[in-house]
Amino acid sequence: MAGRTSPLTEVVDYRRSAALPGIEVIEARHSPREWRVMCATFAVVMFHTWRGGVHSRGALHAGAPGLVFCNTPGEVMIANPYREAGSFSVLEFESSQLEQLISEQQPSSVRFDWAAVMQPISRQLGMRFREFCTTFEPNASAMQVQSQMLDLGEAMICELVKNARAPRPPAAAPRRAAIRMRECLNEEGLRVDLDTLAKHAGLSRFQALRAFKQRYGLPPHAYQLCLRIGHARKLLREGAPAADVAARCGFADQSHFTRHFKRLNGVTPVQYARALSPTGENRSGTIGIADPGAVLNRSDR
Repeated sequence: MAGRTSPLTEVVDYRRSAALPGIEVIEARHSPREWRVMCATFAVVMFHTWRGGVHSRGALHAGAPGLVFCNTPGEVMIANPYREAGSFSVLEFESSQLEQLISEQQPSSVRFDWAAVMQPISRQLGMRFREFCTTFEPNASAMQVQSQMLDLGEAMICELVKNARAPRPPAAAPRRAAIRMRECLNEEGLRVDLDTLAKHAGLSRFQALRAFKQRYGLPPHAYQLCLRIGHARKLLREGAPAADVAARCGFADQSHFTRHFKRLNGVTPVQYARALSPTGENRSGTIGIADPGAVLNRSDR
């Protein structure tokens, strides 16, 4: 009918990662439906554009952007949008994952309980939540999703859990521990995860993440990506096909490799390879970016 727009199609996406067993992300976009859920896990629902009523624990709660709904295992939740379809994200935790996060950063006297069923969140927590949900996919590196989960977990527990303390400023990191982590990344770092890196340094995951960033100015997963891209550039200069380079450097596929390569270097892997002569001479004069990993490595020589 002229003058009318067709409704947007509902899209619901469920994602898991082998690097974080026990955690699931659900993204619902343009959802007009009633949701009836009896979740067996803890869950946090962040509303992007969705507005409606959420019935839980014998009460009706108003959901809207800027609020999160906090679910406890075994509780029934019924959610209905007020008028139009909306979008929201869900982060589900098995009990073991949530208990580990709390034990690493909170006093032993803190017993887990949500501060409220429906709660407002800060802009910072909202940004971390969205960033994690966006990058939580099978293509993401284990180091990246584990590191971002720790960052998100710290902010989430501080704001949403009853009697949780504010995060303390990180203590000065042992210099040798940070150097050992960098050595580990350089020696076996294309696929190493955060758990392994922390064990090498003799630190907890939180301590390892903070120590590395404090020493080198970026988290270990960003350093790891620099190493992968630096190694990829070397292989491309030697004439290796981009598809082979992607696999050898730990990327899920060529598209995943191309996206990260262009973000760091400004050109695609194919453009980079074509700009170089067989002897490695730069013909176009457009590619002259130093390998970030090499620059960082010199800081501890």
